[in-house]
Amino acid sequence: MIWALWQKINSSLRNKLLLLTLAPLILTAIGFVIMAAYWASSYTDQQLYMKVRADLSVAKGTLDIMQQEQLNVLTQLAGSYEFRTNLQLDNQRAIQVQMLETRQGRQLDFLRFLSTDLIADIKDPALAPLLPRLYRGEPLKGLTVLDKKMLDLISLGLEKQAQISLTETPRAIPTNRLIEDKAMVIRTLLPVKDEFGELIGILDSGSILNNTTRAVDTIRDLVYGPGTLPAGGIGTVTLFLDDVRISTNVPQNQNFSDSPNAAHDDNSSNKRQMSLQERAIGTRVSAEVHNYVMTRGLTWINRAFVVNDWYISAYQPLIDLTGQRIGMIYTGFTEAPFSRIYYKTLFESGSLIGLIMLISGFVILQRTRVLISPLARIHSVVTAVRDDGSIHPRIGKLDTSDELVDLAHQFDAMLDLLESREQEILQAHDQLEITVEKRTSSLRNRTDALKQHIRLLKTTRKKLLDNEKLAVLGELTAGIAHEINNPAAVILGNMDLLVAELGDAVEPAQEEVDMVIRQVYRIRSLINNLLQYSRPDHYVDSYQSHQINQVIDDTLLLVSHALEKQQVSIKKSYNASCSVQINYQQIQQVLVNLILNASHSLTEPGSVQLYTSDWIESDDAEKDSIDKKGADNESTQGNVKGVIIRVIDKGLGISEQNLQHIFDPFFTTKKSGTGLGLSVSYGIVRRHGGDIKVSSVVGEGTVFSVYLLHRANISTDSKLEGILDGLTAAERTNRRSLADEQT
Repeated sequence: MIWALWQKINSSLRNKLLLLTLAPLILTAIGFVIMAAYWASSYTDQQLYMKVRADLSVAKGTLDIMQQEQLNVLTQLAGSYEFRTNLQLDNQRAIQVQMLETRQGRQLDFLRFLSTDLIADIKDPALAPLLPRLYRGEPLKGLTVLDKKMLDLISLGLEKQAQISLTETPRAIPTNRLIEDKAMVIRTLLPVKDEFGELIGILDSGSILNNTTRAVDTIRDLVYGPGTLPAGGIGTVTLFLDDVRISTNVPQNQNFSDSPNAAHDDNSSNKRQMSLQERAIGTRVSAEVHNYVMTRGLTWINRAFVVNDWYISAYQPLIDLTGQRIGMIYTGFTEAPFSRIYYKTLFESGSLIGLIMLISGFVILQRTRVLISPLARIHSVVTAVRDDGSIHPRIGKLDTSDELVDLAHQFDAMLDLLESREQEILQAHDQLEITVEKRTSSLRNRTDALKQHIRLLKTTRKKLLDNEKLAVLGELTAGIAHEINNPAAVILGNMDLLVAELGDAVEPAQEEVDMVIRQVYRIRSLINNLLQYSRPDHYVDSYQSHQINQVIDDTLLLVSHALEKQQVSIKKSYNASCSVQINYQQIQQVLVNLILNASHSLTEPGSVQLYTSDWIESDDAEKDSIDKKGADNESTQGNVKGVIIRVIDKGLGISEQNLQHIFDPFFTTKKSGTGLGLSVSYGIVRRHGGDIKVSSVVGEGTVFSVYLLHRANISTDSKLEGILDGLTAAERTNRRSLADEQT
């Protein structure tokens, strides 16, 4: 059904326009109704709860005033000359007469004087906790609860006056009680002292609130006077003893509250007051309110079911002279009149909005017809052009004076233009066929030329790639030539020195020495040919004192890009304070090799630790047992020889077999490695007079330790020392090779 309606609306522009126009009105009307209902409800509830809260405050204040008035009566009686004289003369009869007159004149239910010798004999459980305060001379006023035994003890007939028959009440807590025989009393206790300030007795008075109307009607007339409630509204006040209504002006049944004069009777000085039988005395409060107010001690401000109807209600617990909750005071008014006003307002607002929508819909419908008529004419012409393929129909003149007239003129002009362009296209078509034939022949010739150019481009590109490879190879050859030329020169110079130093002693090995020199010259010849591809700078060894920590920081700048690319971080722990004499560039080369090797050993992003400390003489015995974690405590005893640099990683580690060859030239475990980095680093450190050690555990990591002297132990002939270092390394390599062959 809904889908069919939607299809009908969707198939007609008129229906779409009508829906598009009415939809905002409908949504606005719905939103206005919802918002009006929400705000009306929220504002009304808020105002009603504020009013009933204020009514409760007035009722509680009125009850306090009644207590104060009773205290004032006793104060006046105790201070009267006649009463003081009768006390001095111990004229009990005159005292009783005066108290009787006061009790009757002030509408008190009991008034008595308790002398000090009688107070202890009176077994009043409500009075006993108050005696210490009375002995201190403190007057007391407030509410208290007296059982039937105490009522009879105070005065005969009070028990029957207080007795209330309980009535079954909806929503109340279930009970088996039929009669309420306790009484809630406004009680005042005033200590009476003689002229010496000694306590001679207590004036005790009280007004029983059970089965009374004076207090609740006084509060009601004060709070719910004429004009405070709408027509039909009933304002009520109630005093509860626990959950039982002992004094109230809530009607016993709905008939009274529904009577035409109910509002007048409750909200003005009326001619007919409700009798006790018409009041809901003996009914009980709902279980929900009792739990909230009496059990939890909270003030109820909300709607509640009272006897037989819903009321906007306020309940507050009543506290006796000992601080115990004994009952409640209630004020409230019927909810129905306000609900009627609320729904009436909503109905009137909805009716007004509906009327506005009907008028708006009628106007929109009429105007839509005027709008649709030109559109229908335009649509018919467009359909004819689309279906028949003819461009001869025209819209012509329209009866409107809006944008549709301009649209129709533009459409007719477009059809005229199309008709003229169609003729031009037909003429151009014939001309185009001739031109295409001419262009096709020219295009074939150009295509053949383009193919030739492509072949030439491919050949040129191949040559460029070959030249680029040769350039890279030349650059690499220049680097290798530079690295070989320096040690070749050192070998040649030191061989000459060796011959000069040995003199005649060199004759047994003269042939071998000459062979070495010839090979060195052969190397230099090859080097000279290689150096034609490069222009290496002249390199001079220089040694200066530096702080190793600064050297490491400068080196890290050189490798920072490579470390970032591998996602490797550096953790530094600098404890070295001694300076070292080094060749700055060579030591940087050693550090670069060690740091990059450590980063390459990591299988995933991680960190490399750099640790420096002073090299103490006592550390020499421990140099071969390096802590792989880099956290060993350096000794503070002995002289400082230099510094120790440790490069620590948590990578794959090095096997025991590979660890023996780690400093051998051309030994590498990397697919792209040359095997020269650690060998060159070892030679550089040894030429400085230092040492380099390695310790590794497979799967846990590797520690390289570099020992550098405060003053480098540099040989007077650095070339000779280089030769010796080379011979030593070669001898070590030969020995290991022989050992490997034997195994």
